[in-house]
Amino acid sequence: MAALKPGFALANLSASSPADTSRTLSLADALNTPSLLNGDTVQAVIPVSFCGEAVPMEETSVLRRWRHTIMAQGAQEECMFNVRKRAAGFFPIIEPILRLYGIPTDFKFLPLAESELINDCVSPKGASGYWQLMPGTARELGLKVGGDNDERYDLRKATVAVCHYLRDLHKELGSWTLVAAAYNGGISQIKSRMRQQSQRNYYKLRLYRETSHYLFRVLAYKELLTSPRRYKRMFSSTAMASLTRPVPRWTKPKTARSTPELAEETTVVAATEASPTWGPRVDRTVLEAPSAIKQWLARFTADPANATDLDGKRAGFPLNELMGLVILRFRRPRFLRKKPGTGRRPMHLWEWV
Repeated sequence: MAALKPGFALANLSASSPADTSRTLSLADALNTPSLLNGDTVQAVIPVSFCGEAVPMEETSVLRRWRHTIMAQGAQEECMFNVRKRAAGFFPIIEPILRLYGIPTDFKFLPLAESELINDCVSPKGASGYWQLMPGTARELGLKVGGDNDERYDLRKATVAVCHYLRDLHKELGSWTLVAAAYNGGISQIKSRMRQQSQRNYYKLRLYRETSHYLFRVLAYKELLTSPRRYKRMFSSTAMASLTRPVPRWTKPKTARSTPELAEETTVVAATEASPTWGPRVDRTVLEAPSAIKQWLARFTADPANATDLDGKRAGFPLNELMGLVILRFRRPRFLRKKPGTGRRPMHLWEWV
């Protein structure tokens, strides 16, 4: 059989599927067109939700922002692995506090979008700490700011303050999705845009670019840290290997720091009503197990007649333990160097230490 001419094959191809030459398609927007997004790729889209509120992936603009954000985030292989290591150590501290104040645990991913859980991260505007709190906002929430004692760097106290802030935002906005947007852009901006546009849907609000993409960054961290294998079609084999690589054991706490008091339902009410100025200044808001030295010293600071230890048992005061409280001071010789030209011999003195 004679070989077919190239022109014949091209003619049949063009006749069976005529090309659309009525419009031009730029290379930059080639992957963002609705015609491509509505193809087979959309069938692989996985439903995503934030605090139980579903993300409307059926909307083209939402799907475009989501795919762009998660692919850009997952491509940072080394960064994501470091984030996973830090999250393994800090999430066991953040999660119990969020549950205590009735905040959905999805908000534990907010510090990842804010600071990647790097404590000394400071924004150009002055926000600092794990939660990137502004100085004025931190003071309003009851945190000490400035000097050597900046409580924004204390993860537990900052998380307690943020929980109060998130609860107040939810009372005004009524949606956890809008709460996350307001945490980034400010409550005044969100309420102003909602009033101007007569719209309460975050995904349809026209906001600043950072705020409009903020929730997608939080969701990207959530999905890539909790279920990265669901997105294996979107990433290369090396990227998936980095996302699923086991975290070193030393980054995980041996046992989750358990505070039985935090699990009680009445703790929130008691801690809130105990002080009119709610905030992390109240030590009862986040109860920590006292150190061994504090437990030991507590036995000797109480009234001897009614002394009990931290377990409620009768405390004894052996003589050898009481003698341990005495700080002994001793003297040691200090040799003086011979000064050149003076002819004086080295001599030693005694000093208190």
